[in-house]
Amino acid sequence: MISPDFKTLHAQVQQKAPIVSIISSYLSLQPSRRGMRGNCPFHTDQTNSLMVSAEKNIFKCFGCGEEGGPAEFISRIGNIPIEQSIELLAGRLNITQNA
Repeated sequence: MISPDFKTLHAQVQQKAPIVSIISSYLSLQPSRRGMRGNCPFHTDQTNSLMVSAEKNIFKCFGCGEEGGPAEFISRIGNIPIEQSIELLAGRLNITQNA
């Protein structure tokens, strides 16, 4: 069970971690009408079906359905538990669990 403090940490990470910078460190993104787009790393993609919104700080693949925020991307790309990806991003952003 995830504690309320950890849920708060997750919300802070999701709000403060710059998703475009995070995703672009793993793959190439190109500007699109409403944000950025690129080839989804979670399935064989040749159509730039991964959309990234800096405004909403989320990603969504219209090919395989993967979606989420910065922590979910790191969790999925690194094949690590979501809790570990939250802690990793919180450390990078100097966010403490009691903040």
